[in-house]
Amino acid sequence: MSFFVKLQTLNPQLYPIEIADTFWGQRKGGLISRRLPQRHDAIATSRSTELLSRFSERYENVRVDHTFSLDPSAMSVSNPVSLVSTSLLVEHKPALAEFVGRMLGDGSPIIAPTYSASEIESQKRMQSLVEELFGYCPEIKISKGNYRIQLRRICGHTLKLLGIPLGRKSVTNPAVPSFIMECNEPTIWLSFLRGIFDDEAYVSERGIEIGLAVRQLALLSSFDNLSRSRIIDQVAELLNKLGIQQVRRKGQTYQVGQTNVICWFLRISRREFRKARDLGLFLLPQKLEKLKGAM
Repeated sequence: MSFFVKLQTLNPQLYPIEIADTFWGQRKGGLISRRLPQRHDAIATSRSTELLSRFSERYENVRVDHTFSLDPSAMSVSNPVSLVSTSLLVEHKPALAEFVGRMLGDGSPIIAPTYSASEIESQKRMQSLVEELFGYCPEIKISKGNYRIQLRRICGHTLKLLGIPLGRKSVTNPAVPSFIMECNEPTIWLSFLRGIFDDEAYVSERGIEIGLAVRQLALLSSFDNLSRSRIIDQVAELLNKLGIQQVRRKGQTYQVGQTNVICWFLRISRREFRKARDLGLFLLPQKLEKLKGAM
């Protein structure tokens, strides 16, 4: 409506055909609409009643173990919205932590998220996580020679509730949710790290390296005061808690259009490979074999 008012300032002759209320789409879907002929009212009402009873019956049959209210203290948002629609389990925190790690890796945290890891093993792992957390199994498709999963909106809403802003990660520069960073359970830390290391880590004989970019408007920042990568800094914090030494460094800086971009890197040296293997830092077979071969 606010956008329409702005258009009217440009064209005063512009008027709406009709101003609908919030639930017009639901009524139209149930064949109840002001546009339907009067003689179809009885059919529409009957159809609507049938759909409502069918929905109620399906809702009652939903598995009880896929409904819970997430503790607001587990989220890094100042004013958390109602959590009635959240369908995660408190006892599934390791799966949730790994899901977050993968979304911050090869995922796109938008309202209907996508996951585009190139390894089929990572895609199958994401399938199992989504099925455990949200009660459905997404389909793996091939798009432009790469594997891709399209997730439902409930996944995007969950990421938002956890304090992860929706949008390109290099622009939003998200932080790792507080239910991971503030807990005292190494299993939660490892679950998150396995997700992001499977997607983002490069393993060679020289070490394990993760690189992430941060992008900001050139008008608001210079190359000297670009923000650090929050994910890199918090991954380093978790690795320190697990006793794995690493170093962080500032990488290449360049300009793309109206934005300045800087790459941040985290490197684990070869002498820490044994700790990484013993902790099970990787789930992906290819990277695990590279790690073992480089020891």
